[in-house]
Amino acid sequence: MNKLFSFCKSYLFMYKWRLLIYIIISVIVSSGALVSPYIIGDFIDQLTNAEDISFVYRYFALYAGINLTTLLLGYISRRLYVLLQTRMGYALNRDFIKKLQHAPLNFTSAQDTAYLNQRINNDANALIIFCIGTIQSILVNMVIVAAALLLLFLFHPMLAVILLCVATVYFIFYVLYKKILYRTSHALQESQSKYFSKLNEQLFNIRFIKLHSLFSHFIGRLSHSFGGLLESALRHQRASYIFGGLDKLVLIAAQLVLLLFGGMEIIAGRLTIGRFIIISSYFNMMLGAIRYFFSLGSTIQNNMVSCNRLQELSDVVLEPNGRKQLDSVHTIELKSVNFAYGKSPLLQDISLTLTKGNIYVLLGPNGAGKSTLTDIMLGLQNGNYAGHVLYNGTNMTEIDMYNLRSRHIGVSEQEPVLLADTLAYNLNLDQPDLTEAKHETIESLTKILGFEAYIYALPNGLATTINENAANISGGEKQKLSILRALLKDPDVLVLDEPTSALDTTSKAALKAYLNKIKKDKIIIIITHDKEFVDEGSEVYQLGG
Repeated sequence: MNKLFSFCKSYLFMYKWRLLIYIIISVIVSSGALVSPYIIGDFIDQLTNAEDISFVYRYFALYAGINLTTLLLGYISRRLYVLLQTRMGYALNRDFIKKLQHAPLNFTSAQDTAYLNQRINNDANALIIFCIGTIQSILVNMVIVAAALLLLFLFHPMLAVILLCVATVYFIFYVLYKKILYRTSHALQESQSKYFSKLNEQLFNIRFIKLHSLFSHFIGRLSHSFGGLLESALRHQRASYIFGGLDKLVLIAAQLVLLLFGGMEIIAGRLTIGRFIIISSYFNMMLGAIRYFFSLGSTIQNNMVSCNRLQELSDVVLEPNGRKQLDSVHTIELKSVNFAYGKSPLLQDISLTLTKGNIYVLLGPNGAGKSTLTDIMLGLQNGNYAGHVLYNGTNMTEIDMYNLRSRHIGVSEQEPVLLADTLAYNLNLDQPDLTEAKHETIESLTKILGFEAYIYALPNGLATTINENAANISGGEKQKLSILRALLKDPDVLVLDEPTSALDTTSKAALKAYLNKIKKDKIIIIITHDKEFVDEGSEVYQLGG
């Protein structure tokens, strides 16, 4: 259990005062629950000997006051719990997303993102719920055990001893069974994540499924994954039921002992009915508290699975990134750069120098390594290549490439990513409010790209919302928006990956002229296999023969 709390310690301390208030209120509420059985039992005993009704009013007021107070405090407690669980869960989710954002590209690209997302979200929330709930529940149940045991010793020492024996039996059962619970819980959580991934696959690839009429095939993939989930669920259910069955057996035995002893004592006149109700209530309270600690063992094993799965992601080594920040980019130099996918070499001994004021074309067929070479140049493959990349004469390993890409590099991807937001947001990204000057720039650039009529024919213009996966926009329009976004950034280094795929002849010529106009202040890199787009003033690097 220490491992679970150590993992979440920083998030618990983040909201320590609210957590403390939540715990104090919970203990007060549980103390109110401890007082109620005594009031009821004592009321019954006094009722049998009462001569007038005045004492009834006192008990009525006392009982009502305690319960109304605990009801109000209970609402405050639940409110605090929701705030704590939601905020801590978000913080833990956020930090793991940030971690993976800075993980090496070859790690994240090899992951099933739907599976990974579901795994992080479920495991993070499970751990936070466990930690908050356990802190509160352990303290509350410790108060109940201590108070109930003390009162039982005062009322009937023998029953108190029996309860201590019950606690010992619970502990032995847990020690014998905890490994089985862990294994079955781990298998179930893994199969749930994989099933969620296959479920997401069905809708994510809906166009592909329709295009190739793969309806039955994809349902078959889902059914296969469901089979694994069902098998894991049944195994976990069997293990949990056996564990719960042992709990029930011990509970029934303890209650039978209570009935036997209680009945004998009442018949013998050594115990009043009211006192028996008090003893019975505290006996069951203490049994419930002991059972909580027993079930806590099962909960710990389930959450150890979540903790270990998150630990695996936490142990991922971050990609290297330097600290030096550049105010501008004048030159990019590659020296003897080599790159391979596994044992298959893709780029061998690449050396080139790019300087501001020029257009460079990486020419070659698909698969020649054009995009990979650009990724290396932009710092997206740090640690995965041999050789050196220098910016302004400084080795890229010393440079803060996150800052450089944010401030000085603009990229139009071959397969553009557009977010489910407005066109304006997608063009300006982390600065979503377009200035008047940028509006004017957009107008001139959309004319160059032959895109002006499309944008301003939309009902809401730049405020038009792009749907999830950009389903309401064509591939050509995506490409033009991506080029527009890169140009609008006005970077020192401009990278256009296959920009001609979305442009007609007129737009190609206009873009080519515009690039030549702005090249004096930029390093422009064009990745293409379209030889017609190669300008006479460009420097061409041929890859792949």
